[in-house]
Amino acid sequence: MQRMGQKRIWQVVGLSVATSVLVALVVVGYSLIKHAIAQQTAQSPCLKPFATTQICYQDPITLNQQPISAIATSTDGKYLASASGMVIEVWDISTGDQRRSLTGHTNWITALAFHPQGNTLASSSLDGTIKLWNLTNGTAIATLKSGIVTSLAFSPDGKLLASGSRLAPHHSQATNPIQFWDVATQKITLTLKPKEPTIALAFSPDGRWVAAGDRTTQVWAFPSLAPRYTLDSGELNDLLFSTESDLLITGSNGIQGEDGIKVWAMSTGRLVQKLDTVGNDLALSPNGQLLLTTYGGLVNVWRMRPLRYLGGLRGSVYSALFAKFGADSRSVILGSSDGLTLRRAQRLQQEQK
Repeated sequence: MQRMGQKRIWQVVGLSVATSVLVALVVVGYSLIKHAIAQQTAQSPCLKPFATTQICYQDPITLNQQPISAIATSTDGKYLASASGMVIEVWDISTGDQRRSLTGHTNWITALAFHPQGNTLASSSLDGTIKLWNLTNGTAIATLKSGIVTSLAFSPDGKLLASGSRLAPHHSQATNPIQFWDVATQKITLTLKPKEPTIALAFSPDGRWVAAGDRTTQVWAFPSLAPRYTLDSGELNDLLFSTESDLLITGSNGIQGEDGIKVWAMSTGRLVQKLDTVGNDLALSPNGQLLLTTYGGLVNVWRMRPLRYLGGLRGSVYSALFAKFGADSRSVILGSSDGLTLRRAQRLQQEQK
């Protein structure tokens, strides 16, 4: 009995030692991986979007270390709004300086959108309201009792604000219809009732189309709201129209990470191109020449016409990203659970002929 007891004791001790070694190996492995990622993050990659142009990026500048729930940039790319918890911060992208801090929501902020003129910001929150902010003086212009909204988009002429929710229709605070608010009167003037919750929502720059989706993407003519296309986009993460409004780009997780980004022709509703990568978030440069897509903590940079992969920037060690371009169509802003960072274009190099 004594020998059996000793044997069991040594088995327990051996198991404990083995477990300790395994934990140590995991910790060391994690540290090495984190160090390797940090080294990659610290690099200044150079991308070549055009034959005679090379863009090189500086190391990231940290603007905010709090988890970010939403970001938006003004139409001209000069200003950035970021949401962290219940606070909105407005930044000057050219200097990296904070211009405003906006408070008033009583729960987590879910979406942000700049008015096309850049003087008004819309925000939605889990508190069931949309707020319109005067960015000149930092005051709230109006509070709209919308229910829980998770997507916002201004019409190109700035007269309407569209809002939608990713909550399932049976949720007690769901606003399943897409609501179009008159910005001047703060009243709902139009309503769309899509078949699914709204994961993403966008107007085309020419004002002819509005698109939204979840498992599929629906496109309506605007302002008649006549149904035009139902697109097999996959379970949608984000969408956007090209600057010319002739293309719609949808981003999803794809099938096992493939075919997650699809490009659709608005003239026919047909799929014209698909990319074997995931599209969590999408952003177009102000000049319409470059596209950002995110996949986990990586930002992929593409040339739009023809659509061609240029390279990647490490944006986050741990989490998925929001991404936007600055006014120069080169600087990149990234938001994640790690915080908010700015990657400036270090230089533009012209190749010698």
